[in-house]
Amino acid sequence: MSTTAPALATNLSIAVPASPASPLAVLQSILSNPTDLDFVKQFTTDDFTYVSLNYDHPELKQIMPWAGTSQGTKGLVQTFIDVGRYWRTDNFEVQDSFENKDGAAIFGTFTYTSHVLRKTVTSPFAVLARGGNGKLSYVQFMEDTFATVRSFRGGGEYLIKADPDGLEISV
Repeated sequence: MSTTAPALATNLSIAVPASPASPLAVLQSILSNPTDLDFVKQFTTDDFTYVSLNYDHPELKQIMPWAGTSQGTKGLVQTFIDVGRYWRTDNFEVQDSFENKDGAAIFGTFTYTSHVLRKTVTSPFAVLARGGNGKLSYVQFMEDTFATVRSFRGGGEYLIKADPDGLEISV
């Protein structure tokens, strides 16, 4: 894994929530205590959907059991519980945020160290939230899964054939 420092946004653009019940304020509240189901439930609708990393990827789900789409608040909460079991969070920094009346988005970077192999990884992240009236109905969390999965890699290599004009590479 590269030890090069990530290129971080230099001019942060962190929005101030329009109100305590705005989608950005609600998302910030959830992220302040994402492992407490009763706390998070007060900010989500009964038909809440959580997408973690992708919509449905069985191979990735074998490595990261929380990957995919889940219905209900428990999926989001369980994801943050499991992330804490798999990694130590060394840093989680919001660099940009935006909102409108129906949704919000935050962008940033995190650094995790895997508990088993003690490998450290830094990744950008993006969170999209949809909702209104003080509750979210949809949250999608994205990160660099190639990097985060590699923090669990104990050995072996990937043979990659991506460039139509290039050779196979080994990573």
